[in-house]
Amino acid sequence: MKKDYQTHVFTMTYTADVSGVCSAMYELGGMSVLHDPSGCNSTYSTHDEPRWFDTDSLMYVSGLDEITAVMGDDNVLIRDVVQAAHDLQPRFITLCGASIPHIIAFDFRGVAYLIEKECGIPVLPVPTDGLKSYVSGVGLALSAWLERFADPKEYREYRASGSENGALDDSSVSDLKEADPEKGRPRINIVGATPLDFSVNGNIQSLKKCFEEAGYVVNCCMAMGTYGSDSTGESTGACIAEAGSTTAQTAAAEKNTGMSARDRLFERMQHAYRADVNVVVSSAGRKPAGLMKKKSGMPFVEGLPIGAEQTKALLDAVSETIRDGIGRKAWSDSAAGAAGQASDAAGCPSTKDSILVIGEEIFAKSFSNAINMLPETVRKGRTASPMWPDVDEGIAETDLAEAVRNSAVVIADPLYRTILQSPRAAGRTIQFIDFPHEAYSGRIYREDIPVFCSAEFSIQQLLGKC
Repeated sequence: MKKDYQTHVFTMTYTADVSGVCSAMYELGGMSVLHDPSGCNSTYSTHDEPRWFDTDSLMYVSGLDEITAVMGDDNVLIRDVVQAAHDLQPRFITLCGASIPHIIAFDFRGVAYLIEKECGIPVLPVPTDGLKSYVSGVGLALSAWLERFADPKEYREYRASGSENGALDDSSVSDLKEADPEKGRPRINIVGATPLDFSVNGNIQSLKKCFEEAGYVVNCCMAMGTYGSDSTGESTGACIAEAGSTTAQTAAAEKNTGMSARDRLFERMQHAYRADVNVVVSSAGRKPAGLMKKKSGMPFVEGLPIGAEQTKALLDAVSETIRDGIGRKAWSDSAAGAAGQASDAAGCPSTKDSILVIGEEIFAKSFSNAINMLPETVRKGRTASPMWPDVDEGIAETDLAEAVRNSAVVIADPLYRTILQSPRAAGRTIQFIDFPHEAYSGRIYREDIPVFCSAEFSIQQLLGKC
């Protein structure tokens, strides 16, 4: 894919990597510090974090000023973070930064070491620069967390003892239900889940339900699902509230169990290696899943359960990977459309009567695959093709306009409609189906985001709009 050095005239940019870090760490009971001038954290909390107004989390900005940046006086940041840590006593601290620390060559690892030495609380340095997308930030943050708090040896112990003895016992997570119903059932981790891709409308709950009904135990979900409508039931032990619970009900459950939702998720993720396979549900989960494979050999499967056929394809891929230990993708390049044939790394449709699905990579490929498995009469003989943003470069508007022009139907966030105004995309009637993506349009269309992670999701009904 050619480098995207041009100004975006018709399209938006995706959420930045710093917001990805904060989103990934939100429910884990730590304190996240964004090193940048004041105001940068409000962009995250106001536009990128749907949990902000219902649940508290320790999110702070360093308030970097000009003289501190010019003089390189890191003592100001160190002093402030140590004082906040002393007052708030977080379980850990995450240190990330935006573009100015990147420009002045801020030493994340060195400063993290000094803060940890001073306050005695683990500090995770996550060297973001504000120039990449949230996919990079989530991946870096989850990988740093796993490196620090999860033990790869547990995977070998779990495999050696067999799945029947691999369930977490009551000493590991004090308020789990009796473990007997989980014995003998394969265990999976859901990796790469944040509201930036799945919002907070029930998609994570539905995702967990999909695997539980297929006979799997959801060992942990990295790293959301402990609050509100995206909290899971007690069967997974990953959180304390039933689906659809209110904040008050969650607080009552915490009082009864003596363990907060954050503590439960933290402990579950500490034992992430006690599973048979990782299911990577967004491209943000590739880096942590790759780390776990490198450290322990745990395989991973990529894909989302969107509609009945794609759900079956994903569950079959997970079952086969558990059996032979070989990682898989829940789609084939041919079935997922032209992305596998295109020289463009971000995918590109190859026909002038195709369905273009624009979004996060694993979503776009799973959705395209799901469409292409429908009968030709339903999709009117059209083939769906995925297109997704590059982590570093996004999608060049020239490439996007050409792809849109070569399509009969476009399924994408509503803000992508503006590309239809581009001269390169003009001159053709194109059907546009709105499918909001929180990481692209923020909270604007949040209420219109469907629960798509389900075998019951009707792609046929969606295509009926065109």
